[in-house]
Amino acid sequence: MDIQFNENVLKRFAALEQKGQLAHAYLFTGPAYIGKGATALAAAQFLNCGHKDNAGGKYFCGECPSCRKVLSGNHPDVHVLEGAPGQTIKIDEIRELLAQSRLRPFMAERKIFIIHHVENMTIEAANALLKTLEEPTASSLLILTSAVPERVPETVKSRCHTMPFLPLSRRELAARLVRHYQEEDGAAHFLAYFAEGCLGKARRLKESGIKQKRDEIIDRFILGREREPLIKEVAADKEKTRVFLDVLLSWVRDCLLVKSGAGDNRLVNADRVRDIRGFQRQFSFADLAALHAELVHTCRLLLENLNVKIPLMIIGERLWAR
Repeated sequence: MDIQFNENVLKRFAALEQKGQLAHAYLFTGPAYIGKGATALAAAQFLNCGHKDNAGGKYFCGECPSCRKVLSGNHPDVHVLEGAPGQTIKIDEIRELLAQSRLRPFMAERKIFIIHHVENMTIEAANALLKTLEEPTASSLLILTSAVPERVPETVKSRCHTMPFLPLSRRELAARLVRHYQEEDGAAHFLAYFAEGCLGKARRLKESGIKQKRDEIIDRFILGREREPLIKEVAADKEKTRVFLDVLLSWVRDCLLVKSGAGDNRLVNADRVRDIRGFQRQFSFADLAALHAELVHTCRLLLENLNVKIPLMIIGERLWAR
């Protein structure tokens, strides 16, 4: 099953279309992997579905030629400029995409243009897009997406209707992972903690083997004796270091909760509760709190692109002082 679209946003589209109040341009904002792209495609399917009146209560049928073409990327009236995070969107790309807006729809009522990561547009590209936003055609609709809306030019934002995508609570995200992706409760709870409310991020984390990486860090670094080689390995890669610190933070957080008498259902690493209970007995609450503060400080150093190898060694000494 693919990442689900944001039903609340699509519900707004349905209500606006029914009232004949759809705007010519929308800006979807929210964290990466929260479903902005999936929702943009779902909106394109909904607006151009040939059988939505008989879709059985759904927003679109998903089976008609139009729906299938949108999902496969072959619809002649739905144009997507994908780009990539951090990759500049140049004026020629915008011009090529928007040249289609001057043509009449081929098989749908309206042409839909989806542009992702609009915060990465060059000034020239933003100005080219601005002309279309100021003088839209009646048969076209633009959907822009951004994970960093503060970097989107105000001239562009002011001509779009902004639709924010809000992260799910950990409990709701875990429930969706269980319901739609058949995750076990423990794994779903763990993924929900690290995914920060984004279903797409949870899927990516699972595919990246985050749980196996966590177990390796716990077994080799926290509980085991193979320490310096692992620090050397993770310190050479910023992403590995970030995951390493996130796992350590979740572990110490769980130890503090157990020390405080919290229930197992509040633990991130609930499937390792026996290890957590044994580990936390060797430390006072003050020692664990100091360790947590040291980890938070090291995370800040990493964000500032500073070398964290020595702080990691210090954290290791704190962990192993027992």
